[in-house]
Amino acid sequence: MEIRRKDKRFKEENEVIIQYTLDRRKFNSYIEVNAATYDLSISGARLRTKKSFPLDATLRIQINLTRSRQVIKVDGKVKWLKKMTGEDSYEIGVEFLHDISKTVLSLLRHLYGEDVKIPSAVS
Repeated sequence: MEIRRKDKRFKEENEVIIQYTLDRRKFNSYIEVNAATYDLSISGARLRTKKSFPLDATLRIQINLTRSRQVIKVDGKVKWLKKMTGEDSYEIGVEFLHDISKTVLSLLRHLYGEDVKIPSAVS
């Protein structure tokens, strides 16, 4: 199986809060779930959480970036889900739906740092 990644992945753990809307017709009808990043890239993340989510669900995600001490908020779409063997937890793959360039810039600064050149093209 060939793995095709759009962006470089960084293994790091950051605290995450996921908000998931239960009923889009009702205001404030959502659940909040704690999670953590397992790996992170500009285009998405692998998250560990105690809650499963449906494929293609849109999640509101807040990531507390430990190293750079930034907080980013981004929507993401669930692309895959895996129940962890022997545990009461899940790994989920989330593709970010960037609508704010500030989020992308925050991730670039955090993941690549000031000492590393930010790539101008994805290979």
